[in-house]
Amino acid sequence: MIGAVLNNNVVLIPAFLVLALLLGPAGWKLATRRSLPRWPTVLLGVALAGELAATLYPTGPGGSQDPSCTWGADLAFTLGAEQGQLNLLMYVPIGLFAVLAFGRPALVAVSVLALTAVTETVQGMLPFIGRACDSGDLAANALGGLAGVLLGCAVRLVQRRRIRPARRELAFGSALAVALGAPVLALHFLVLEPTAAIGASAATGHQRELAARDAELLFGPGSRVVAVQYQLDGPGIERVVVTGEHQFFTLDWPSGLLLSLDGGFLPDEPDPGPATEQQAREAADRFLAQWSPAATGEPQFAPHGGQGGRRRFTYALGSGTVHVDVDRNSRVVEFRRD
Repeated sequence: MIGAVLNNNVVLIPAFLVLALLLGPAGWKLATRRSLPRWPTVLLGVALAGELAATLYPTGPGGSQDPSCTWGADLAFTLGAEQGQLNLLMYVPIGLFAVLAFGRPALVAVSVLALTAVTETVQGMLPFIGRACDSGDLAANALGGLAGVLLGCAVRLVQRRRIRPARRELAFGSALAVALGAPVLALHFLVLEPTAAIGASAATGHQRELAARDAELLFGPGSRVVAVQYQLDGPGIERVVVTGEHQFFTLDWPSGLLLSLDGGFLPDEPDPGPATEQQAREAADRFLAQWSPAATGEPQFAPHGGQGGRRRFTYALGSGTVHVDVDRNSRVVEFRRD
């Protein structure tokens, strides 16, 4: 949702300042007229200005020009990414200051959920502004807003103020949920095209440990891992992409199955003499015995069919194939499942 902020769209800063100068004083007037706490109401206006600028200010054409919304993002995946964390933090002050200003946590909770639902729907309906509707953003926003509501309740408890919702508040909150929820759901079902969630985020500690271990098994002791990234390619399609100093490889997650390897820019080693076809075949067989034992049968052999003209062995694997490229030093420089 707020990826634009991370992409040096400095025009968002004056947009935020203009909105803050409008909504901040509006909050002051509202507090004066309704006898509300002034500074929480003013700060709520500023927080809303930040939400509007970060989510709805046009940043240019997006990837899709048709109304759509991305669904299926794993919550841990979303919160593991910087954008998801910022989305969460953006909504915390909204929930906090709204509770401190109005003192109606149940109604504020419903309003926070309505705000993020409406925001994401508008983004999906207006793809030409360069924003995108995303269920992961909605979940991160909702968590941040509800966390802010809980913080506001804690502050009111310290202040010995009432936080238990009255019947009227619950009734009004229910009516608000229906009034906004019905058209939002209708737009998602009738207008917005659902798409699968994809993206990348920082790897977990366990994923980094797996990457370091497999790098040493693949390339020898002391092999250094430069970067590890978790990638979601669609619902149920999870990958761990590992970049080393001279190679990279991809693992299925959470199984840890090796999906591909590219060591095509490995440094040259002293040449003891070109490996024979038999030595190359033995290297390919050893590699598959460790990393893809399900590959069976006599492989197809292409003497110069691999990366950089290297030897390529192609083995049957279920309904597909795997290929292994071996260089003149009997090193496996590419592995891929087709």
